[in-house]
Amino acid sequence: MSRLIRSSIFLIFLSVLVGPSTLAQQVSARGVLGPYHDVTLSVTVSGIVSHVFPKEGDTIRAGEPIVELRNNLEALDAERRRLIWQDRTVLEQVKARFSTLSDQLAHTESLYTSTHSVSEDDLQKERLQVKLAQLEVERLEMAEQQEKLDYQIAEARLEQRTIVAPFDGVVASLSVDVGDACTPGEAIARIVDVSKCRLVVHVDAAASRALHTGAAARVAVSGFGPSRTFRATIEYVAPVVDPSSGLREVKAVFDNTDGRVLPGLTGTLLSP
Repeated sequence: MSRLIRSSIFLIFLSVLVGPSTLAQQVSARGVLGPYHDVTLSVTVSGIVSHVFPKEGDTIRAGEPIVELRNNLEALDAERRRLIWQDRTVLEQVKARFSTLSDQLAHTESLYTSTHSVSEDDLQKERLQVKLAQLEVERLEMAEQQEKLDYQIAEARLEQRTIVAPFDGVVASLSVDVGDACTPGEAIARIVDVSKCRLVVHVDAAASRALHTGAAARVAVSGFGPSRTFRATIEYVAPVVDPSSGLREVKAVFDNTDGRVLPGLTGTLLSP
C-alpha cells in the first residue's frame, strides 16, 4: 500500500475519532454583556408616593421596600378585618351552649331508656335544640373562614401599596419621588443584579453543534483596560437555528462578584 493511501486512511480515521467535538474549540463569537437579572418595576394600583427608600446606586436585598404609596385607608381596613376575624366571642358562646345541650341530651336519653321518666316529646325537643345549636356552630365557623379570607384580601391590597425588590441587586434608576402620582403599569425603578454577567452571542450552526448547557467556556471582556478572560458556563443553547442568518443563540454566564465588569461592554465567547 502506498504511503499516500496510508496517510489518507489515517486522516480519515483521525477525523472519525475527533468528530464534531473539535468544533467547540473553534468557537469565537462576539456579543454584548448584560446583568444576570434586569427588571423594571411598576405599580399595579394608582396612588401617591409617600416614601422612596433607596437612592440610585444603592445595594438592595430581595424583599426590601423601594417605593411605598399612601396606604392609610388600606391599613385601617386590614386592621378592622383582622379584629373581626379574630373575635371569637360569639362562636365560643355558641360552642359552650352546644356542649351543655349535648350533655343534657345524653342524660335525658339515659333516663328515657332506663326509667321512662322523660316523655318522648321532651326527648325530641332536646334533640332539636342540640341540632339547631350544632348548625349555628357550623354557620359561625363558616363565617369565620369568610372573615379570614376578607382579612387576607385586605392584607394583599395593602401589600400592593409597597413595591419591593424581587432579588438582591443595585438600584440602577428611580423615576419617581415623594408626592408623585403613579398609575398602574408606570415604571418606577430599575433593579439589576451584576454579581454575575450574561453574554449573549450568535454562533454558526456548525460550530455550535458541540456546545451544550452546562459546558465550560471562556469569555474575553475588553473596554475597561487590558482584555480580561473569565471562566464561564454555557447557560443556554437555542434548540433552533435562525433560518435567515444560519446562526444559533448561545448564552454564557460568569461570576462578577467584584463588580469589575460593567454590563453593556462587548465580550467574546471562546472555547475552554
